[in-house]
Amino acid sequence: MTSTAASTAVTLLVTDGWERVTAGLASLWSRLHPDRPQLIEGELLEARTVLLEAQHAGDVAIVDDLVAEWRGRLRRLVEADADAITDLRQLVTTVLEPALAESGVRGPFITMTAEASDRSRIYQAGRDQHIAKEEG
Repeated sequence: MTSTAASTAVTLLVTDGWERVTAGLASLWSRLHPDRPQLIEGELLEARTVLLEAQHAGDVAIVDDLVAEWRGRLRRLVEADADAITDLRQLVTTVLEPALAESGVRGPFITMTAEASDRSRIYQAGRDQHIAKEEG
């Protein structure tokens, strides 16, 4: 759940839905850390600025960095408070997913299934995949 939330939130920071995402995440943090919502809002605004600059420069690596950063933050939040995972799920279903749908941006959601038998191989990737021929 933290991966989905982080990916979706970072994706939405460069859309018109960024304010709803920021408010939703700040609200989530306020439950466990009442003194932190403004700090979280500021950090998300900073992340938005960095993402917009990176987007303009064609730097896509920053997205992965920010997703990893927010995934870690969300993971630590839900580890500190068992009830926070319920709030995070609600945030994803009531704020993040609808905002993603409204934005028209393709989301980070990927579903893959495969079955292998005998000596068969399956290669799946959610992004680029490079397979080098084995020598020998």
